[in-house]
Amino acid sequence: MNVQEVIEFFSLNSKDYFSFLSQDEMKRFMSKEKKYIYFIVWSYQDIYSWGTMSGSSNRLRKSSLMNKKLTGKYDRRVDYLMLLKIYGLKKVYLFENEEPLKYEKMLCDKLSQKHCYHGLAGSNRDEISCNIYSKFKETVWFTQFNKKDINYFEEFFNKVFMAKLRHPKNPKRTFYYGDSLEPKFLRTIGREYLEPSIEKILDVNFY
Repeated sequence: MNVQEVIEFFSLNSKDYFSFLSQDEMKRFMSKEKKYIYFIVWSYQDIYSWGTMSGSSNRLRKSSLMNKKLTGKYDRRVDYLMLLKIYGLKKVYLFENEEPLKYEKMLCDKLSQKHCYHGLAGSNRDEISCNIYSKFKETVWFTQFNKKDINYFEEFFNKVFMAKLRHPKNPKRTFYYGDSLEPKFLRTIGREYLEPSIEKILDVNFY
């Protein structure tokens, strides 16, 4: 399905929808009491991402795509921040929908996949993240950084983001993708020295 076909699919099954490119625009239309499907169109061919959220738990805000300060946690944030530097952001859509998980899955079924990405190489979440990272490392943005920052980011990606670490004080708790950029997370696992390099390379602020 191309971008327009997805927009038509979601719009036909939703109460309302709007598009935007800034956090201020998004906040003008959103309501904390409503549920949404979000649809991100990256600025290259038919590459897009989608997911669900509520107005009170704004995953688009947590993605840091439109606000560099990190807040909370979101499991696709690192992927999205790398995609932003690789392709750029063309448009974001929010579809007001009372059953967002149902229609999120319906789109996956139509595309015969379980993940919520289109146009990216990889058959599962880990493969997609690794392939995004490979492309990210080829960008002019990434190659401008010094060796120390690049090595620290490599450590972050492989030994934190992809590693599914156990909590140091609670072995029953596993840190998944979204925890890795949660403020104070790296300090909890003794890797706070990575923060400055991550801030530079992903163009975000922890505090």
